[in-house]
Amino acid sequence: MCIYLGGQNKMKWLLNSKGLTLFEVLTVVVILAVVSMLSISIVTSATKQQLEQSTHNRDIKDLSFALKVITKDFRKSDNLITESDDTTDPPKELHTLLLGEEVVSTYRLENNQIIRNSNGKDEVIAYKISSFTISGGAIEIISEDGQTAATDITQRRGK
Repeated sequence: MCIYLGGQNKMKWLLNSKGLTLFEVLTVVVILAVVSMLSISIVTSATKQQLEQSTHNRDIKDLSFALKVITKDFRKSDNLITESDDTTDPPKELHTLLLGEEVVSTYRLENNQIIRNSNGKDEVIAYKISSFTISGGAIEIISEDGQTAATDITQRRGK
């Protein structure tokens, strides 16, 4: 490499053929490794946090959806019958919503899922549920991670 050190009528050229020392190269490699590790750590942490937040939001959305469906069916009905199915281990509670003698829908907790039976068809309306109760005008759903969704329902239908 040539460097010009200008002067009035003089030209001096410095020739530098020395290059980088091994220590300088190793220092740069170590600095790049540390910066890379920090960057990867930040990206991994942010990705993990985003995944946890997405799962949390999905669980809340599932609980909210289940409450909406149950509330809608509850308001269509005029009677709630809760029975225990002792033929299963552990025993399942069956919550049957009736309009007169007609079954509006039946709900049960099975394999950590709230299952709704309407018109003879089963559909899962919530996953990862540890507890589910309907009593009187109150619904309480507790997810596996401890989230609780509860509501009190009043009948809109007059008798």
